[in-house]
Amino acid sequence: MILSHIVAVSENGVIGKDNKLLWHFTEDLNYFKKRTTGKVMIMGRKTYDSIGKPLPKRFHIVVSRTVVDSLHEQVKYVSSLKEAYALAEKLTLSQNWPDEVMIVGGGQIYRESLADTDFIYLTRIPGKYEGDATYDLNLPKEFGLAFSQFSDAHPGLRYEIWSKAQTIADES
Repeated sequence: MILSHIVAVSENGVIGKDNKLLWHFTEDLNYFKKRTTGKVMIMGRKTYDSIGKPLPKRFHIVVSRTVVDSLHEQVKYVSSLKEAYALAEKLTLSQNWPDEVMIVGGGQIYRESLADTDFIYLTRIPGKYEGDATYDLNLPKEFGLAFSQFSDAHPGLRYEIWSKAQTIADES
C-alpha cells in the first residue's frame, strides 16, 4: 500500500480556518478530484464534516474519537490512524481499490501520518493566510522533489510531487 498526502498550502503553511478552505481555485479542486477519484481516502472527522457529503467514486475512512455507523456504504469511521491503515490495506487487497491511499487532512492527520507517507502532492498557494490548520512545509530530509509545475491559469500556483524514493508517481 502506498500512502500519499494531498494538500493545498499557503506560503506560511496554512491549510484552513474554521474547517474551511481559505481560497478557491477551480483548477486545484479539479487536481484534487483527479488524484483522489477511484481511491481510498483517509481523513479526520472535521475534514469529512467540512466536505459535507461523501465524494463520488471514493471510499472515505474517517478517523474520529467518536466512531459512528455511517449511512453511506463508501464511508467508514475508525478510532485511530492505525485502524485506518488496516482498513485501507484490506480495501486495497480485497476490494479492488488501487494501492495508493490518499490522506486528505486535516492538520493533525497530516502530522501523525507524515512518517508513514510515500508521496506528497503539494499545491503551493500564493500568499499568506491566517488560519487554525497548518501543514509543516519543512519536509523531512528523506523527501525529494520529484515534480514541479506552475499553473498556466493562476500565477504563483504551483503543483509539486515529493517522494521518499524521488520517483514520480503515475501521472495518468
